[in-house]
Order: sequence, then structure tokens, then C-alpha cells
Amino acid sequence: MSEQRLEVNVWKRFFFALLKVILFVILFALFAIIGLFIGYTIIGDGNYWEVLNQDTWAHILSFFN
Repeated sequence: MSEQRLEVNVWKRFFFALLKVILFVILFALFAIIGLFIGYTIIGDGNYWEVLNQDTWAHILSFFN
């Protein structure tokens, strides 16, 4: 009985750890996109949908090449 309970507890801990990692990645991406929107529209005076445009990122990355 104890061995079965230990196995269930391990899977439960693994599931919650995986859930925390997935939640962290989703929240990180969400806040990064919100930060891009704020930075591009308020600081840069641009249209907020242009921040997701591929041409905008090609222009930004051309500064590093």
C-alpha cells in the first residue's frame, strides 16, 4: 500500500512541477508581448500591430548584423 501511494505522490509532484513550468512560459510570453506593445506604441509612437510584423523584426535585427 505504501509503495503505491509513493508512486502516486511522485506522479502528482511531477505533474504540478510540469504545470508550473508551462504556466511560467505562458506568462513570460504574455508579458513580453505586452511589453513590446507598450514600448512600441508609447515610447516609439508606432501602431501596436506593427510590433508583430515580420518586416519590423527584420529591420530591428538588421542593426545587429
